[in-house]
Amino acid sequence: MVERKHIVKFKRFIDSGSKGLDLTKTLLFSVALGEKLSPDLYNKRKVTQAFSGLRRYKFIKKNKNRDIYSLTTKGENRLRHIVIDDIEIKKARNWDGKWRLVMYDLPIRFKKARNAFRWKLKDLGFFQFQKSVWIYPYPCEGEVVFVADFFGVRKYVEILGVNELSDDRKIRYHFGL
Repeated sequence: MVERKHIVKFKRFIDSGSKGLDLTKTLLFSVALGEKLSPDLYNKRKVTQAFSGLRRYKFIKKNKNRDIYSLTTKGENRLRHIVIDDIEIKKARNWDGKWRLVMYDLPIRFKKARNAFRWKLKDLGFFQFQKSVWIYPYPCEGEVVFVADFFGVRKYVEILGVNELSDDRKIRYHFGL
């Protein structure tokens, strides 16, 4: 099941009433949250078509004897893909002086997962400290664990909090500290 904490951000977008949201994603998140879509946001015909597509691709299913939809396993996986694309690490106002090192040692059979995990760390703003060691100055443990779980490599990833590095000038410069 997709954790509610990962879709709170998207719920805020839905509640804001933005017409720029992709209707299919909005409906998928609405079903996951168990909430109804505001009727004045979208054309009823378009909503019906989007629901049809979600059912056709087996992302949602209609509960028997009720007009309520729920996510299928395939729908939960799709939702995770949407969330992983939008995940961000919130930067603290003041740096606490602690570095977060993310280290991993993945077996060769996880080559695709390793590349995807590495790409996502870079996308999140991490600095490559060594080959399989990335560094970040702000708390990020929850996001890294979520990403590692998503790619199925959590047991090969370690997150360390380090108070001091021998020479961190280059890294401080990179992060503007």
